[in-house]
Amino acid sequence: MIKSNRNQLRAHHDSDVKGGVVIAQTVQQRCYRFTWLGPDYNNGSIFLNATCQDATRLADGVPCQMPLVASYDGSWPDVDYIWNHHKESATCVLSGNDVCAQFTYFFNGKVENSTYMCTRAINANFTAITSGCYEEQRGSYSSRVCFCRSVPGGVPCNSAVKLTTLPVLSFFIIMMLFIWPY
Repeated sequence: MIKSNRNQLRAHHDSDVKGGVVIAQTVQQRCYRFTWLGPDYNNGSIFLNATCQDATRLADGVPCQMPLVASYDGSWPDVDYIWNHHKESATCVLSGNDVCAQFTYFFNGKVENSTYMCTRAINANFTAITSGCYEEQRGSYSSRVCFCRSVPGGVPCNSAVKLTTLPVLSFFIIMMLFIWPY
């Protein structure tokens, strides 16, 4: 379990920071890979042995990736902190045909959880998706998935919470999230 603290100071070695910019320490393309448990969980929550089933509440079609992340106060995770302190355990290496994705699940307009991952995705024409966001609404439930490709040696691109939304497409047609094991 990773606890992300938005208010925690980040210590860098002098060699890692030049002019206020963190220098990338890898030439690989990486994506964040974890599931944020959502605003109902914080540092005081009991989640020591939580599983992906707990995080998604057994909802059909909602992806989950270990490790599970809770922030100090239930806010969105501090991905800079995760990158600087948990890079190996909370990221994946992007392979040639993969994209980074952030899948966010909502109930009644409020976020439930969000999963960051490496995956492959196709649209309704079976063409690979490399960027953009897609939304789907089913009654009180909705979901949004955003795709991108990270720059080699850079911070993972799937760190943004708010991205431009493209037209709605069915996730179950466009994504192969549940077929690709990571």
